[in-house]
Amino acid sequence: MKKDYDLKNLKQKKSRTTSKEDVSKTLISLRINTNDLVDIKSEAERLGIPYQTLMGSILHRYITGELLDKKGAEILKMIKDVS
Repeated sequence: MKKDYDLKNLKQKKSRTTSKEDVSKTLISLRINTNDLVDIKSEAERLGIPYQTLMGSILHRYITGELLDKKGAEILKMIKDVS
């Protein structure tokens, strides 16, 4: 084995910078129905985005009230029809 190494041409590894967006995210583990995951991955591929980004978007829109489940949508429809 060589005892002396020429390190003059060694390139310095770029340090990984953390963006503000990355700092505010938390890593979780989630169990999900296999068929649902396949559907989410297919939809993400159709949209051209990573499936985890799509899942995060769906959760965010649901929590902020931009996305409603069927029951919630039916209730809103009933309220609008009464008005």
